[in-house]
Amino acid sequence: MAMVIIGSKIRKSRKQKGISQVQLAEDICTQATISMIETQNSCTSFEILCKVCDRLGLNVTDVTTNPEYGDKLFSLIDEDMRNHEYRKASKHIKQISFDKLTSKASRGRYSCYLGYINLYIDNDVNEAIYNFHVMLTRYSADDYTFYQAWANLGLGLAYQKLGKRTRSEEFIDVSTQILTKLKSDEKHDFLAIVDLYVKIIDLYIDLKDYQRSIELIMDVSGKLTKGNLIYKLDVLAEQESKCYYAEEKNVQATMKQFTALFIAQLRGNTLLAEKISTNNQAHIIKIVKEEIAKTEGLPTLIQ
Repeated sequence: MAMVIIGSKIRKSRKQKGISQVQLAEDICTQATISMIETQNSCTSFEILCKVCDRLGLNVTDVTTNPEYGDKLFSLIDEDMRNHEYRKASKHIKQISFDKLTSKASRGRYSCYLGYINLYIDNDVNEAIYNFHVMLTRYSADDYTFYQAWANLGLGLAYQKLGKRTRSEEFIDVSTQILTKLKSDEKHDFLAIVDLYVKIIDLYIDLKDYQRSIELIMDVSGKLTKGNLIYKLDVLAEQESKCYYAEEKNVQATMKQFTALFIAQLRGNTLLAEKISTNNQAHIIKIVKEEIAKTEGLPTLIQ
């Protein structure tokens, strides 16, 4: 992302002060988030990173790479877009002067952001396609980058809006191929990559390519659990349930809905948890509660 975290510096400072990850996380975030910062060089929120640094008596610049012009705002825009807050992103990008951006990478990021703002705020698909192509043809790096994947996804979304399924799938596939090359590279923010996969899977589901969606869900979920992370596992489980429902595999789909519910409760994703418990699966939850009530006060077989 725009600002690369050096997690080892956070870990070193914490250990020097003799505090645990749990103590550092208190009233700021979860212990898992501190672990992600230290081991994955990733943080879900710039605000959380600032609070962690403040508690350790560090400046954000002490634990990140040297920022260029616009990098702080780029970090905010990244966060806005990861949270689908495109109006906030539009407000932030207006504070950046394109002419002051000196590097190829920063100009490419700017063009990529602009493409998404064109797509979701301006409703100007043609201008979005233009800006995504500008990023990929004028400012693209020699190596694969996260923003190349993001721009290709943008083109896929744009062509989907135009009803051009074949072109849409072509650019989504390219985006997926780039992300596959990035997943094992510690220089890239893995959580941001997961966010992008979630968007890609949504698009595959819209295109009714359920098998491809499930393949990606299994792959990303496996990488997360291997790293002892639960980030977006609830969202991925819900996406998987949608695929199973579409394939009329109702039992598997319903079980995945409850998996999504339990993980959403763990993650504090109240929006998804309430959606499942009070809407999608309310009837099943009611039946289960009624059956359990019949055994109230009786011994159970649970060891």
